[in-house]
Amino acid sequence: MLPSYLKRTDFSEKEQVAVLYTDLSLSISELMLNSRGGDQTVILDNYCNGLCRFLLVASQQIIIDKFLLTDEELSVMGNKWPSKSFNTLYLILNQQIENSYFRHQKDALIHAWHMYIKFGLVDLQFSRTQIEEHFLEMFAY
Repeated sequence: MLPSYLKRTDFSEKEQVAVLYTDLSLSISELMLNSRGGDQTVILDNYCNGLCRFLLVASQQIIIDKFLLTDEELSVMGNKWPSKSFNTLYLILNQQIENSYFRHQKDALIHAWHMYIKFGLVDLQFSRTQIEEHFLEMFAY
């Protein structure tokens, strides 16, 4: 299991969910901080960390099946235009994650997931193979 960014104040179910969402949000922040002109290996590490955090939240929310993407969907995402502003993308991602947590909008989390996948493929210019292999290297036991 990934270590949490912040200390847990208790172990209630509500706190456990809050930890997952906080860790997701902070992992995206860390990625954005490193994404402009940083070391590509560090950026890929940060990106895969965010992927894992998304999957942990989706699993807890019992919507992991909604995160499955076909080859065709991935190809369409990979052919989208680059983001005009990483700042705006970051704010929208956080807004969607917060809507998922505070308003219990599961579709918002799915939308954030799609945006995040597109960000990795188009804006960060990682290939699907690069992402998959690095993710498995980091998290497959």
